[in-house]
Amino acid sequence: MEIAIYSGRRANRRSRGGLATTPCLPHRAGAVLVLIVLLLPVMLLLSAFAINLAYMELTRTEMHTAADAAARAAGREFTIFNDNNLARTRGKAIAEMNSVAGEPLSLRDSDFLFGTSTRVSQTGRYQFSAGGISNAVQLNVQRNSAAIDGPIPLLMPHVFGIGSFNAQFTSISTQIEVDVALVIDRSGSMAYAANEVAAYPPAPASAPLGWDFCHPAPPNSRWRNMVDGVAMFLNEVASSPASELVSLSTYASSPLTNQDLTSDYNLIHTALDVYTNSLCAGGTNIGDGIYEGAGALALSPLARPGAVKVIVLLTDGIHNIGSDPVSAAQTASENGVVIYTITFSDEANQSQMQAVAANGGGMHFHATTPADLIIVFQTIAKQLPTLLTQ
Repeated sequence: MEIAIYSGRRANRRSRGGLATTPCLPHRAGAVLVLIVLLLPVMLLLSAFAINLAYMELTRTEMHTAADAAARAAGREFTIFNDNNLARTRGKAIAEMNSVAGEPLSLRDSDFLFGTSTRVSQTGRYQFSAGGISNAVQLNVQRNSAAIDGPIPLLMPHVFGIGSFNAQFTSISTQIEVDVALVIDRSGSMAYAANEVAAYPPAPASAPLGWDFCHPAPPNSRWRNMVDGVAMFLNEVASSPASELVSLSTYASSPLTNQDLTSDYNLIHTALDVYTNSLCAGGTNIGDGIYEGAGALALSPLARPGAVKVIVLLTDGIHNIGSDPVSAAQTASENGVVIYTITFSDEANQSQMQAVAANGGGMHFHATTPADLIIVFQTIAKQLPTLLTQ
């Protein structure tokens, strides 16, 4: 028997069924190469398209951020000064500090619109209407052929014949309706001056001869200093573009609501005058004062469902009777009430009032002098809530 030995390419040419076969690997490799050449431009085009889409989303996010920052700044300026021009100037300055597609965002005066923003419930959406008694600023940010900065160039231009795109975003900053409960300490220590120790006897240094509790508050008393501070507060909220209702609750050994929510702030002054003319002694029941203020916000027939609820609490001393103030603040917060606290005089328990403000989602302020107290009340009035409603 003879044995034929094949090697190399000849071995690959063995016949099957008497027919010789020819390897096709080189032919297939050439076909794949041709396919790659044909698909490469398509793959590059799709990649460029995907990059542009991602870039467009990034740019829109930048525009969103810039618009919100500028609207908030303009709204804040408008809230403080009630001046359209100042609001526009501030908004444009903040916009230029934010970049869109690598360039500062430029705005025109016409991009700002002033109007009224309202809602009918705490869970409802705010609706903006131009004109009227303004409490809101609407900012329309655009990047198109009509804008100062023009349309936004694409990162990979001329894909599908497109070199740029337009974008716009609207942001509204609203000074929201606020129902405010003033909760004021009327304990015996309020008869003393801010810089003296409240200990009876002796009578307060500024008190006239023969003075005693339930007589008129002495001239330099913390109470009269507080009355001046509240007057400043009411003047500020009266001049704001929003509508604030204010109630008055006072506390000593027990609390009392002296005036329900009202837009007539003279009624607040009249209620305070009762104690100015007859300031009696009593303990410092801060916790129940907080509950009383929260009740004034919730139970008043004038309470507005869509308004933010705020307590402004003042004390000059240390809680010594009644409910725990920190727990009371927590309960009020769970019912949607924000609490600002003011301690007046160095005898006040600042750390406890800081805890009350923290639990109440607000801020704590300390005043040592009557001048400090005026500034604190003014500051709080200017910080009443504003928010982005679109």
